[in-house]
Amino acid sequence: MLSSILLVEDDNHKRNSIIQFMEEVFPNTHTRVAASLMSGIKSVRQFIPDAILLDMTLPNFDTKDGETGGGMHAFGGVEFLKQLKRRKLNVPTIVITQFETFGQPPNLKDLPELDAELHEAFSPAYLGAVYYHASISDWTNALKTLLDKVDHA
Repeated sequence: MLSSILLVEDDNHKRNSIIQFMEEVFPNTHTRVAASLMSGIKSVRQFIPDAILLDMTLPNFDTKDGETGGGMHAFGGVEFLKQLKRRKLNVPTIVITQFETFGQPPNLKDLPELDAELHEAFSPAYLGAVYYHASISDWTNALKTLLDKVDHA
C-alpha cells in the first residue's frame, strides 16, 4: 500500500497540482514536500517514502523571494537519483517534468532520450517520466498508471 510519497518540486503551481491529484486519487497517502535538490536528499535521509515524485530541473538549495538557491540544476533529478543509488536506496521514483528538453547544446536531451538513459542507469528504482502540462490533464493518467505499479507491488 502506498502510504508515503516524497515530492521534490520547486514550482509552487505544479507542486500544488500534484498534491491536489494525490489527495484526490490516493487520499490515504501522506505527501511530504522538498523544494530543492539538497532538501530532497535531506528528506530521503530522514525517512524512506514508498515512492518519490521528482522534478528534473531543480535549484540546488531551497529559496526565498529574491534568492537564487545556488542556481538551477538542469539535471538536478539525475543528481538526486545518483545520490539514491550511491546510498543503495531503491525507492521507486517517477520524474514529473514540465520541460520537453533539458540542458544546452551539445548536451541537449529531449524527454524520451532522458527517460531511456534514466531507465538504463537507475532501474529498477526508476519507473518512468511523466510530462506535466498545467492545461492538459494527460499527466494525471500517466502518473496514476506509474503510481499504481508501486501501490500494487
